[in-house]
This record gives sequence, C-alpha cells and structure tokens, in this order.
Amino acid sequence: MASEVVRYKPGEAIRWLETGSEKIRKGALQKAQSVLRREGARSIGRDVREVAGALFGAGSAAMADLAHRQASASEYVLGDAHFEIVRPTGNRRVTYAEVKKIKLEGDRAQFELIHGSVSIKPFAHLVSGRVRVPIGWTRNNVEVPYELLIEELAARCDIEVEVE
Repeated sequence: MASEVVRYKPGEAIRWLETGSEKIRKGALQKAQSVLRREGARSIGRDVREVAGALFGAGSAAMADLAHRQASASEYVLGDAHFEIVRPTGNRRVTYAEVKKIKLEGDRAQFELIHGSVSIKPFAHLVSGRVRVPIGWTRNNVEVPYELLIEELAARCDIEVEVE
C-alpha cells in the first residue's frame, strides 16, 4: 500500500520578503519624488545621491520580490521511491536508490547521486544580531525546522548524513 505523499514548502516566515520589498519600494519612490519636487536644501551632488539611492532601493525591492516568488513556487515532494524538486524553472525527480552520499556543510546539503548531484539550501535566514538561522519548512501544512527535510531524506535513502 502506498504511503502519503509528503510536501515540504518554505515556512511562513518567507512572507516577510514580500512585506520587506513593499517597504523598500515605497522608500525608493519617496526619494525619487523628493528629487523631482526639489524638496529641502538641494544640490546636484545631493540629487545624484538621492537618485542613486532610489535606484538601489528599487533594485533591492525587485530582488526581494523575485526571491519571494521563487520560494513560494518551490517545494520538495517525497514519495515512496523518489523525491521531486519542484521549482519555477522546472522539476527534477531523484530516486532514493540514486543517492550515494549526503554531505551537510553549514546549512547546505549536497546529495551526491550516481549521476550528478543535488543541493538543498535555505531560501532565507532569520537574523537577530549575530545569530543567523535558516527558515524552516511547512511539512504538509505543519511548521518544522529546516534540518527535518534533510534528516527525512537521509532516512528514506538509508544513508547517514556526513557533517563537515
């Protein structure tokens, strides 16, 4: 009898990328508008700095939007004999028997396969002071820690994870 399919999606914390991009975009727009209206003490140098800051802010907001969209459209689907990596750019199916070795370096897991390799890394990190933690997953709609996906894949592949 086939077991239930398990889906790992980026955790709910990924939504803050979207919120952050909106705030950055609004700040960039305000900077650009202040230059156009020539508000406050103005000089050519200050105008150039303000425009450069606005362009940088708009680019940062676009990168945050892209990261959020990619993460939202990505997932790992674990079946009985294989796992599938679903990304906006395409899907990849890997049978558990194909996995020869799993190495964990920091937050990045490298799966060495019979032909090629696959990497799993966090979509984003939570940062508080000097502490940097990868965001976790939503496993079948339940929040779980980041490492659980790698541990579950290792168990299904019947391989020990090598920590470097």
